[in-house]
Amino acid sequence: MKTKLYPLVPVLVLAALLLPVLLLPKQTKPEESAISPDLPLGRSLPGWVGEKRQEDEAERSILAPDTRFSKACYAQLNPLSGKLYGPPVTVSIVYSGNDMNSSIHRPERCLPAQGHQNLHGETCEVPLADGRKLRFMRLVSYISLGEGKGGRVQHINYYVFVGRNCITDSHMRRTLQDMWDRVMRGTVQRWAYLQVGSYWGGETSFSEKDADEAIRRLISQVMPRIMLRYPGEE
Repeated sequence: MKTKLYPLVPVLVLAALLLPVLLLPKQTKPEESAISPDLPLGRSLPGWVGEKRQEDEAERSILAPDTRFSKACYAQLNPLSGKLYGPPVTVSIVYSGNDMNSSIHRPERCLPAQGHQNLHGETCEVPLADGRKLRFMRLVSYISLGEGKGGRVQHINYYVFVGRNCITDSHMRRTLQDMWDRVMRGTVQRWAYLQVGSYWGGETSFSEKDADEAIRRLISQVMPRIMLRYPGEE
């Protein structure tokens, strides 16, 4: 009798493993990211002038067709003279499509393809104008311009991932959170990747301090405007 049951053992084990999967909640329509694509433009953000930008064709071609973009470039505005000053700061929001892995990548992966070298990253906390603090990944790199073209331009980029109920500067945590939501909760978060960056050096008169302070100042002011909610808040 026991001998007759042996061939059924693998089938029974497989059924036991698959049964919990059948009992898990089913995935539904993706839950939208908690960050709005409506970046403030013109002079609607005090102390700044914002101009909408379009994603370039190279960026569009390497990401999934249903990837969504929201981009703008900001210049600091002197309220007394009305003149612009300091390094420009770019804001880029990329929303994942149905396949997150083909819509969002870490800049550590895509920046080298754009000529960035010697990438170094560290986490840092940025105080916001509404009293909150958010942790970002701060990434520094440079692009060589070649002989007779000013040497190199240094770049600083702050980035973070924003889901429906999670904000993280960690690619690993985002991946694990996404897996947990899909398997245990039966839900899918539509993640957004936010990058805020500027540059210094080369033939510019900007210093690293100028660029870094401009980025942090813009993050402080723009995040309360575009965050629809924060983790734990509905």
